[in-house]
Amino acid sequence: MQRRWFMVPARGTNAALLTDWLLTMSLCVGLASILPVSIAVWALAALFSVAGYVWLALAITQAGPPAASPHLTAWDAALLSFAVSFGVQTAGYLGAFSP
Repeated sequence: MQRRWFMVPARGTNAALLTDWLLTMSLCVGLASILPVSIAVWALAALFSVAGYVWLALAITQAGPPAASPHLTAWDAALLSFAVSFGVQTAGYLGAFSP
């Protein structure tokens, strides 16, 4: 059986979404790096959460249903952003960033 073009998952979509997500996270790290050290970790976690909400808004308005997609969507980027924010918050509470 021959595979049709519409049955092949979009490989470029995954790379494009991951690139956009990494650029978003890099922007958050860059913004948090100009802040004083005492609040940088908590600001970084807050910026990651804000980025998650932005990705979530993008997913709600443009990405379509969140399930059964063969490639990464804005829903996945929102989930990754919230997971990274949770990880930074947890590491901050456990003292991983203290001198």
